Amino acid sequence: MKSNLLLLCLAVLLGSVSCKKGGSVKSTINGHKYTIVQDENGPNAKEGDYVYFTYMVRAKDSVVFNSAMQAPVIKFKLPKIEKTDDLTKSQPILELLINMSKGDSATVSHVIDENVKKQIGIPDISQLEYDVKLVDIKTEAEYTADMEVEAKERNEKIAVSQALVPEIEKSIKMTIEDFKSGKNKDQLISTESGLKYIVHTTGSGAKPEIGKLVSVNYYGSLMDGTRFDDSWSRGQEFSFPLGQGQVIKGWDEGVALLPIGSKATFFIPYALAYGEAGSPPTIPAKSDLVFYVEVNGSK
Repeated sequence: MKSNLLLLCLAVLLGSVSCKKGGSVKSTINGHKYTIVQDENGPNAKEGDYVYFTYMVRAKDSVVFNSAMQAPVIKFKLPKIEKTDDLTKSQPILELLINMSKGDSATVSHVIDENVKKQIGIPDISQLEYDVKLVDIKTEAEYTADMEVEAKERNEKIAVSQALVPEIEKSIKMTIEDFKSGKNKDQLISTESGLKYIVHTTGSGAKPEIGKLVSVNYYGSLMDGTRFDDSWSRGQEFSFPLGQGQVIKGWDEGVALLPIGSKATFFIPYALAYGEAGSPPTIPAKSDLVFYVEVNGSK
Protein backbone atom coordinates (compact mmCIF):
# COMPACT_ATOMS: atom_id res chain seq x y z
CA MET A 1 0.00 0.00 0.00
CA LYS A 2 2.71 2.49 0.97
CA SER A 3 4.72 2.12 -2.23
CA ASN A 4 1.58 2.38 -4.34
CA LEU A 5 0.54 5.54 -2.51
CA LEU A 6 3.97 7.04 -3.07
CA LEU A 7 3.71 6.27 -6.77
CA LEU A 8 0.30 7.92 -6.85
CA CYS A 9 1.68 11.03 -5.16
CA LEU A 10 4.59 11.21 -7.59
CA ALA A 11 2.19 10.74 -10.49
CA VAL A 12 0.18 13.70 -9.20
CA LEU A 13 3.34 15.79 -9.24
CA LEU A 14 4.26 14.75 -12.77
CA GLY A 15 0.67 14.79 -14.10
CA SER A 16 -2.63 28.52 -14.62
CA VAL A 17 -5.15 29.69 -12.94
CA SER A 18 -4.52 33.20 -11.59
CA CYS A 19 -6.94 34.30 -8.89
CA LYS A 20 -6.86 36.34 -5.73
CA LYS A 21 -6.35 34.08 -2.74
CA GLY A 22 -8.59 33.97 0.29
CA GLY A 23 -9.98 31.66 2.93
CA SER A 24 -12.95 30.52 0.87
CA VAL A 25 -13.16 27.28 -1.09
CA LYS A 26 -12.07 27.71 -4.70
CA SER A 27 -11.53 25.37 -7.67
CA THR A 28 -8.43 24.64 -9.73
CA ILE A 29 -8.53 24.62 -13.51
CA ASN A 30 -9.80 21.02 -13.46
CA GLY A 31 -12.25 21.43 -10.61
CA HIS A 32 -10.24 20.25 -7.60
CA LYS A 33 -11.50 22.13 -4.53
CA TYR A 34 -8.87 24.02 -2.55
CA THR A 35 -8.52 26.46 0.33
CA ILE A 36 -5.63 28.79 1.05
CA VAL A 37 -4.92 28.39 4.76
CA GLN A 38 -1.91 30.71 5.11
CA ASP A 39 -1.96 33.60 2.64
CA GLU A 40 1.27 35.57 2.10
CA ASN A 41 1.79 38.52 -0.22
CA GLY A 42 3.70 38.00 -3.44
CA PRO A 43 3.32 36.75 -7.02
CA ASN A 44 1.89 33.31 -7.70
CA ALA A 45 4.11 30.54 -9.02
CA LYS A 46 3.99 30.21 -12.79
CA GLU A 47 5.00 27.86 -15.58
CA GLY A 48 8.78 27.42 -15.69
CA ASP A 49 9.33 28.40 -12.05
CA TYR A 50 11.04 25.97 -9.70
CA VAL A 51 8.73 25.46 -6.72
CA TYR A 52 10.12 24.30 -3.38
CA PHE A 53 7.35 22.72 -1.34
CA THR A 54 6.28 20.07 1.17
CA TYR A 55 3.06 18.11 1.35
CA MET A 56 1.13 15.58 3.40
CA VAL A 57 -1.59 13.26 2.18
CA ARG A 58 -4.58 12.67 4.46
CA ALA A 59 -7.38 10.14 4.24
CA LYS A 60 -10.10 11.33 6.58
CA ASP A 61 -8.23 12.14 9.81
CA SER A 62 -5.19 9.93 9.15
CA VAL A 63 -1.91 11.04 7.60
CA VAL A 64 -1.01 8.37 5.04
CA PHE A 65 2.02 10.02 3.47
CA ASN A 66 4.42 12.83 4.37
CA SER A 67 6.85 14.12 1.74
CA ALA A 68 9.41 14.77 4.49
CA MET A 69 9.95 11.01 4.54
CA GLN A 70 11.60 11.35 1.14
CA ALA A 71 13.18 14.82 1.26
CA PRO A 72 13.00 17.92 3.48
CA VAL A 73 11.68 19.91 0.52
CA ILE A 74 10.39 18.78 -2.89
CA LYS A 75 11.88 20.82 -5.74
CA PHE A 76 10.05 20.75 -9.03
CA LYS A 77 9.82 22.77 -12.26
CA LEU A 78 6.24 23.77 -12.91
CA PRO A 79 4.99 22.63 -16.33
CA LYS A 80 2.14 24.21 -18.23
CA ILE A 81 -1.13 23.40 -16.48
CA GLU A 82 -3.95 22.66 -18.89
CA LYS A 83 -7.61 21.77 -18.66
CA THR A 84 -8.44 18.13 -19.33
CA ASP A 85 -11.64 16.12 -19.66
CA ASP A 86 -9.89 13.09 -18.16
CA LEU A 87 -9.59 13.87 -14.44
CA THR A 88 -7.38 10.83 -13.92
CA LYS A 89 -4.73 12.83 -15.80
CA SER A 90 -5.26 16.01 -13.79
CA GLN A 91 -2.62 17.24 -11.36
CA PRO A 92 -4.18 18.47 -8.08
CA ILE A 93 -0.95 19.52 -6.36
CA LEU A 94 0.45 21.30 -9.41
CA GLU A 95 -2.89 22.93 -10.08
CA LEU A 96 -2.85 24.16 -6.49
CA LEU A 97 0.73 25.44 -6.61
CA ILE A 98 -0.08 27.67 -9.58
CA ASN A 99 -2.53 29.45 -7.24
CA MET A 100 0.00 29.93 -4.43
CA SER A 101 2.74 32.41 -3.62
CA LYS A 102 5.88 31.96 -1.51
CA GLY A 103 5.01 31.13 2.10
CA ASP A 104 1.44 30.05 1.39
CA SER A 105 -0.11 26.92 2.87
CA ALA A 106 -3.18 25.32 1.31
CA THR A 107 -5.25 22.16 1.08
CA VAL A 108 -6.57 20.64 -2.15
CA SER A 109 -9.03 17.74 -2.40
CA HIS A 110 -8.62 14.81 -4.77
CA VAL A 111 -11.72 12.71 -5.40
CA ILE A 112 -10.46 9.24 -6.31
CA ASP A 113 -12.07 6.52 -8.39
CA GLU A 114 -12.27 2.77 -7.76
CA ASN A 115 -9.02 2.05 -9.60
CA VAL A 116 -7.07 4.49 -7.43
CA LYS A 117 -8.68 3.07 -4.29
CA LYS A 118 -7.38 -0.37 -5.23
CA GLN A 119 -3.91 1.01 -6.07
CA ILE A 120 -3.44 2.62 -2.67
CA GLY A 121 -5.23 -0.10 -0.71
CA ILE A 122 -7.85 2.09 0.98
CA PRO A 123 -11.18 0.90 -0.47
CA ASP A 124 -13.39 2.88 1.91
CA ILE A 125 -11.85 6.28 1.07
CA SER A 126 -13.46 8.40 -1.65
CA GLN A 127 -11.27 11.48 -1.28
CA LEU A 128 -7.70 12.38 -0.40
CA GLU A 129 -6.58 15.72 1.01
CA TYR A 130 -3.18 17.20 0.13
CA ASP A 131 -1.81 19.75 2.63
CA VAL A 132 0.77 21.78 0.72
CA LYS A 133 3.29 24.38 1.92
CA LEU A 134 5.01 26.47 -0.78
CA VAL A 135 8.39 27.19 0.79
CA ASP A 136 10.02 29.11 -2.07
CA ILE A 137 9.89 29.97 -5.75
CA LYS A 138 13.17 30.04 -7.72
CA THR A 139 14.32 30.81 -11.23
CA GLU A 140 16.22 28.17 -13.20
CA ALA A 141 19.51 29.94 -12.50
CA GLU A 142 18.77 30.07 -8.77
CA TYR A 143 17.75 26.40 -8.78
CA THR A 144 20.96 25.39 -10.58
CA ALA A 145 23.06 27.30 -8.04
CA ASP A 146 21.18 25.60 -5.18
CA MET A 147 21.81 22.17 -6.72
CA GLU A 148 25.55 22.84 -6.97
CA VAL A 149 25.74 23.84 -3.30
CA GLU A 150 23.62 20.86 -2.22
CA ALA A 151 25.73 18.42 -4.23
CA LYS A 152 28.91 19.66 -2.58
CA GLU A 153 27.39 19.50 0.91
CA ARG A 154 25.88 16.07 0.23
CA ASN A 155 29.19 14.61 -0.96
CA GLU A 156 31.00 15.97 2.08
CA LYS A 157 28.34 14.55 4.40
CA ILE A 158 28.42 11.15 2.71
CA ALA A 159 32.20 10.96 3.04
CA VAL A 160 32.05 11.74 6.77
CA SER A 161 29.17 9.31 7.31
CA GLN A 162 30.76 6.45 5.38
CA ALA A 163 33.95 6.80 7.41
CA LEU A 164 31.96 5.77 10.50
CA VAL A 165 30.74 2.46 9.04
CA PRO A 166 33.76 0.23 9.87
CA GLU A 167 33.66 1.13 13.57
CA ILE A 168 29.87 0.68 13.74
CA GLU A 169 30.19 -2.68 12.01
CA LYS A 170 32.86 -3.80 14.47
CA SER A 171 30.74 -2.67 17.43
CA ILE A 172 27.54 -4.40 16.31
CA LYS A 173 29.36 -7.70 15.69
CA MET A 174 30.79 -7.53 19.20
CA THR A 175 27.32 -6.79 20.63
CA ILE A 176 25.92 -9.82 18.80
CA GLU A 177 28.70 -12.07 20.13
CA ASP A 178 28.04 -10.84 23.67
CA PHE A 179 24.30 -11.41 23.18
CA LYS A 180 24.84 -15.00 22.06
CA SER A 181 27.26 -15.74 24.91
CA GLY A 182 25.09 -14.00 27.51
CA LYS A 183 27.83 -11.54 28.37
CA ASN A 184 25.52 -8.53 28.04
CA LYS A 185 22.41 -10.17 29.56
CA ASP A 186 22.40 -7.69 32.47
CA GLN A 187 21.95 -4.85 29.97
CA LEU A 188 19.24 -6.62 28.00
CA ILE A 189 15.65 -5.37 28.25
CA SER A 190 12.80 -7.59 27.01
CA THR A 191 9.23 -6.65 26.10
CA GLU A 192 6.10 -8.81 26.07
CA SER A 193 6.16 -8.96 22.26
CA GLY A 194 9.56 -10.66 22.21
CA LEU A 195 11.63 -7.60 21.34
CA LYS A 196 14.94 -7.40 23.17
CA TYR A 197 17.12 -4.32 23.26
CA ILE A 198 20.16 -2.74 24.85
CA VAL A 199 20.36 1.01 25.46
CA HIS A 200 23.93 2.21 24.96
CA THR A 201 23.14 5.91 25.47
CA THR A 202 19.93 7.38 26.87
CA GLY A 203 18.99 10.58 25.09
CA SER A 204 18.06 13.78 26.90
CA GLY A 205 14.98 14.45 24.76
CA ALA A 206 11.40 13.28 25.10
CA LYS A 207 10.24 9.99 23.67
CA PRO A 208 8.85 10.42 20.13
CA GLU A 209 5.06 10.58 19.85
CA ILE A 210 2.97 8.15 17.84
CA GLY A 211 2.22 9.64 14.42
CA LYS A 212 5.17 12.04 14.52
CA LEU A 213 7.98 11.82 11.97
CA VAL A 214 11.10 10.27 13.54
CA SER A 215 14.61 10.54 12.08
CA VAL A 216 17.14 7.79 12.77
CA ASN A 217 20.45 6.43 11.61
CA TYR A 218 20.62 2.65 11.60
CA TYR A 219 22.73 -0.38 10.80
CA GLY A 220 20.90 -3.65 10.15
CA SER A 221 22.36 -7.15 10.15
CA LEU A 222 21.41 -10.79 10.39
CA MET A 223 22.20 -12.66 13.59
CA ASP A 224 25.50 -13.82 12.11
CA GLY A 225 26.58 -10.19 11.68
CA THR A 226 25.96 -10.04 7.93
CA ARG A 227 24.99 -6.46 7.04
CA PHE A 228 21.95 -6.03 4.80
CA ASP A 229 21.42 -2.27 5.02
CA ASP A 230 22.51 0.89 6.81
CA SER A 231 21.91 4.62 6.57
CA TRP A 232 25.49 5.72 7.17
CA SER A 233 26.65 4.29 3.84
CA ARG A 234 24.11 6.53 2.11
CA GLY A 235 24.97 9.56 4.21
CA GLN A 236 21.30 10.18 4.90
CA GLU A 237 19.09 9.62 7.93
CA PHE A 238 15.92 7.57 7.55
CA SER A 239 12.60 9.19 8.55
CA PHE A 240 9.26 7.51 9.14
CA PRO A 241 5.97 8.24 10.94
CA LEU A 242 6.06 6.36 14.23
CA GLY A 243 3.38 3.77 14.90
CA GLN A 244 1.79 3.92 11.46
CA GLY A 245 2.91 0.50 10.24
CA GLN A 246 5.30 1.90 7.65
CA VAL A 247 8.26 0.03 9.15
CA ILE A 248 8.57 -3.43 10.68
CA LYS A 249 6.75 -3.97 14.00
CA GLY A 250 9.99 -4.22 15.96
CA TRP A 251 10.95 -0.74 14.85
CA ASP A 252 7.59 0.84 15.64
CA GLU A 253 7.74 -0.68 19.11
CA GLY A 254 11.43 -0.18 19.82
CA VAL A 255 11.90 3.39 18.61
CA ALA A 256 8.86 4.49 20.66
CA LEU A 257 10.74 3.37 23.79
CA LEU A 258 13.79 5.57 23.17
CA PRO A 259 14.10 9.27 24.07
CA ILE A 260 15.49 11.51 21.32
CA GLY A 261 19.28 11.28 21.33
CA SER A 262 19.33 7.62 22.39
CA LYS A 263 21.55 4.93 20.91
CA ALA A 264 20.46 1.31 21.17
CA THR A 265 20.65 -2.14 19.64
CA PHE A 266 17.44 -4.04 18.88
CA PHE A 267 17.28 -7.84 18.70
CA ILE A 268 14.10 -8.37 16.70
CA PRO A 269 12.49 -11.82 16.32
CA TYR A 270 11.35 -12.64 12.81
CA ALA A 271 7.66 -12.33 13.83
CA LEU A 272 8.31 -8.62 14.48
CA ALA A 273 10.47 -8.26 11.37
CA TYR A 274 9.76 -9.79 7.94
CA GLY A 275 7.96 -12.87 9.18
CA GLU A 276 8.30 -16.41 7.93
CA ALA A 277 8.88 -15.32 4.32
CA GLY A 278 11.73 -12.93 5.08
CA SER A 279 12.65 -10.36 2.43
CA PRO A 280 14.63 -12.21 -0.25
CA PRO A 281 17.32 -12.11 -1.37
CA THR A 282 18.92 -10.12 1.46
CA ILE A 283 16.87 -11.43 4.39
CA PRO A 284 16.19 -15.20 4.45
CA ALA A 285 12.99 -16.78 5.73
CA LYS A 286 12.40 -16.66 9.49
CA SER A 287 15.33 -14.29 10.07
CA ASP A 288 15.79 -12.67 13.45
CA LEU A 289 17.39 -9.29 12.91
CA VAL A 290 19.74 -6.93 14.71
CA PHE A 291 19.55 -3.14 14.37
CA TYR A 292 21.84 -0.57 15.88
CA VAL A 293 19.88 2.70 15.89
CA GLU A 294 20.49 6.31 16.81
CA VAL A 295 17.30 8.33 17.31
CA ASN A 296 18.17 11.82 16.12
CA GLY A 297 14.93 13.77 16.08
CA SER A 298 11.15 13.94 15.85
CA LYS A 299 8.72 16.48 14.45
